Amino acid sequence: MQIPDTNEPGCKRCGQCCRNGGPALHTQDLPLIQDGTIPLADIVTLRAGERVFDQPAQDIRQLDREMLKIKGRDGSWTCRYLSPESNTCGVYATRPAECEALFCRDVEPLKAMYDKDRLTRADLIPEGHPLVELMAEHDRRCDPARLEELAKAAREGDREAGEALREMVAYDREVRRLVPGKTGMDPEMLDFLFGRPVRVLLGGMHVRVYETGDAIRFNFQG
Repeated sequence: MQIPDTNEPGCKRCGQCCRNGGPALHTQDLPLIQDGTIPLADIVTLRAGERVFDQPAQDIRQLDREMLKIKGRDGSWTCRYLSPESNTCGVYATRPAECEALFCRDVEPLKAMYDKDRLTRADLIPEGHPLVELMAEHDRRCDPARLEELAKAAREGDREAGEALREMVAYDREVRRLVPGKTGMDPEMLDFLFGRPVRVLLGGMHVRVYETGDAIRFNFQG
């Protein structure tokens, strides 16, 4: 009888990888979305120009193209499919490709596929869908790279940049208010359709947004 090698490395199921953030989604994961295992409401779009934490590199990097990612939970990036109490995964038997590849003591398999064949919104929304045009307009008017430029200029006292920043926050807020109201769509879908709210992106730049009625003001921190 062969005796198992007890020194062979294996997942300790500590949940730390899942707490560092859920997986990005790849073309291999498309069937999981199509069969409803991963609903669109559980996905957030990270748009080109956003600064995000790159797990394999352990660094903050600016995205050169959009990526779809499983949402976090409780105000953090902890994967929403992780049960914090038991460190178990709610979709383990049908987990996404990155989760299959990830092993904390050998990240090479994850690195090899990390930025390849990533899904985008265009892969999931049929051409001609009534929201496609609005999504493109939102991407144009709420461009993350432009947002970062405006925030930097406004922090340095540029009033025109500050006003442009207010207009961007107001437009993003209005889109997110109108779409569920007009379509009856679950508001949880908004992060997939339009990415993270502008005010959330500004929070990552140490800019707090205060909204009172139609008035919008900023507190530049740090």
